Amino acid sequence: MRIIIIGGGQVGTELSSRLSRDHDVVIIERDKDLANKLENELDVMVVEGNGASSTVLEQAGIKEAGLLIAVTETDEVNIIACMLAKKYGVTKTVARIRNPEYDHDGSVLTNEQLGIDHVINPEAETAREIKKIIDFPGINEIEYYADGAVKMIGLTVKPDNPMINTPLKDLRLPQQMIIASIIRKDGEVLVPGGNDSFQAGDEVYLLAVRDSIDIHTILERKERINRNIVIAGGGKVGFKLAELLENSLSLKTKVKLIEKNQERCQEIAAGLNRTVVLNGDVTNYNFLKASEIDKADVFVAVTGDDEINLLSTLMGKKLGAKHTVSEVVRPDYNIILKTIGIDRVVSPRVLTAARIMRLILKGQVISLTILKEEKAEILEIILPKDAHVCGRELMNCGLPKGILVGAVSRGGKTFIPGGKDTLMPGDRIVVFSLHQRIKDIERLLAAPTRSITKIFRYN
Repeated sequence: MRIIIIGGGQVGTELSSRLSRDHDVVIIERDKDLANKLENELDVMVVEGNGASSTVLEQAGIKEAGLLIAVTETDEVNIIACMLAKKYGVTKTVARIRNPEYDHDGSVLTNEQLGIDHVINPEAETAREIKKIIDFPGINEIEYYADGAVKMIGLTVKPDNPMINTPLKDLRLPQQMIIASIIRKDGEVLVPGGNDSFQAGDEVYLLAVRDSIDIHTILERKERINRNIVIAGGGKVGFKLAELLENSLSLKTKVKLIEKNQERCQEIAAGLNRTVVLNGDVTNYNFLKASEIDKADVFVAVTGDDEINLLSTLMGKKLGAKHTVSEVVRPDYNIILKTIGIDRVVSPRVLTAARIMRLILKGQVISLTILKEEKAEILEIILPKDAHVCGRELMNCGLPKGILVGAVSRGGKTFIPGGKDTLMPGDRIVVFSLHQRIKDIERLLAAPTRSITKIFRYN
């Protein structure tokens, strides 16, 4: 299928690198220097020009396209591109829209009238992800599958955990839980076997039938309650996060937001009810100290500038903030993030790309979660009746190392499968896979004559 991506920024680049493996991808980028850079670095066709121009769209092959994704920095360009795409007969369109006036029930024009099938808001996605971190303190990541029946939780193993260096086969773990992955401090990703063991600093990803176990008890963790939240940055992400926190947290929770621009501070204060808004520079050590950052349970940096976010987060940590979260867009910072002491990093680029990937996957693939700097993925799949693995015991399915069937939902019942369990047509399975094993999932889970790549396609 031909996919046209308008906008060659971080999100457009992320999407093109993923989709170009199995599809004919064309990027439209109006900046000449960036267009040349993309053409040299990516194995895709790059068209220089305005994505809201019918001439440029035709040059990109819009008449043969089945999907258009508009992710430029300008809402209006994204909207016009989607409207034109529908006129050319494109089946599905996705637009990145930041202005809430274009995406709410009171809008003059509906998304259908604008030619948009799916709307993506990176700032809202980022704010929701950070709120999830605040809602589940001490947990690195949490996702739900099979209509909420299965949960995936990511945790960091503390140095004093009694399970360290004990082979997994010797641990007494509940039957309704499985250790899907271990990510070492050096970045190595394991789908563990019985002889593997935890090490201090490991990030452990668990799959469990929801509410069947107490994760904190199993990993010897004490739950923490976040009562004081400090947000550095009053842009769209910061404001949205404060709004979400005000609407969901108890009155005992205190939210403080710091913004450098005085006029913006007044706008924020007028739009929020319980948040304390401070006017100041989050890179000023004395100002942060006077703002009582030492009392913060969570310090969140979402200024829109990666360098300021990283610096202010490190200063917040130094001043005594118990937990720190930083928004980071640029992927080239990944190599240093683990070494500089920031507790959690949120990437709008990866969040938005994952959200769009979930939207465009069709049919048997229900959801996709990108884990840990894109080194692993979790897919939720409905097994087609003619899949290779149907009717076979898991132990005889030939699953290579790096792929794990972590949960099965069938006939209203959900369970963690063992080696002797048989996969059946229509099973809703949760599969953990190392990034490089996606082709093996195609071979093993799809029918002999078609691949999961083709299942993804719009017909």
